Amino acid sequence: MAASTLPRTTDRDRRRAAVVAPRLDPGRYLAIEDGEDVMVIEVGGGTVHLGRSTSADVMLEHLSVSRRHAVAVRRGADTVILDDRSLNGVHVNGERVAEAVLHDGDEIRLGDVAMRYLHVR
Repeated sequence: MAASTLPRTTDRDRRRAAVVAPRLDPGRYLAIEDGEDVMVIEVGGGTVHLGRSTSADVMLEHLSVSRRHAVAVRRGADTVILDDRSLNGVHVNGERVAEAVLHDGDEIRLGDVAMRYLHVR
């Protein structure tokens, strides 16, 4: 997976994309760019383990990602991402964090892998 970012889109682009792409059901998601595709993974009410390990819920095949890199969990109404003692860290909106409450549109980096948190209401 190449290092990349998912840019914030303009309202015009959102309206155009809504015409060609199905809308997501209300929920919380991680959007991960994979080449020309974007994978959208739901963060349900439980715990989601992210890492390079085959036992991770979301397996990210990139050498900058630790086997057990991060965990996304629900805490009440919040979704929180936690660094799982990774080597290259978890960055939210450019800042390295041990733990952070996520908000719609936040950019998350696990090593060189970028993703975007989406909270669809």
